Amino acid sequence: MTDRSDRASWLRIPNVASPAPAIAAMWEESKARLGYVREFLKMPFEPERLALFQGYVNRLMRSDDCALPGHERELISLVVSLENRCEACIITHAGALQAHGMEKHTVDVLLANWRRAEISGREHALAGFASKLTIDPGMACEADMNGLREAGLSENEILETVQIVAIFNATNRLNSGLGIKVDGGAFDAFRA
Repeated sequence: MTDRSDRASWLRIPNVASPAPAIAAMWEESKARLGYVREFLKMPFEPERLALFQGYVNRLMRSDDCALPGHERELISLVVSLENRCEACIITHAGALQAHGMEKHTVDVLLANWRRAEISGREHALAGFASKLTIDPGMACEADMNGLREAGLSENEILETVQIVAIFNATNRLNSGLGIKVDGGAFDAFRA
């Protein structure tokens, strides 16, 4: 096995050491928000592509005009990541749920089996929808949206939910396909 200490992934190329200005700004935002630079941002992606991708994630997860509250956005992201078994995202989103005020015990149960967690009916509906759309997207149907409506979600909240499920399935596949490591800072934030 080769030493991976200088690499963020299985790619046989080192981390980006001197990022382009757009990427450097993402590093600073990551450090300010999380206390560390996410390994994903150290990948040698073409800067404009990474900026577009990360911009979409940021818009869905951190803009002032999001339809869903932050803890629901993080719950959706966590369930998608659990179903995809994406270690880097699981740890990051579990820590983010705690930062949004979810009790550590509840987060622990979510990690073990989200279906048994003591969360609201609306949160269960969001988690179930995220799970189904992740595991078997070809089976998605209008009845799934009706379940979200019955749980109290508006049309704009449903639209945002689908976007979050979609972007984190993409992120999970990038992380898993490239073998991106879980950053030590993510573990520290999760354990805190």
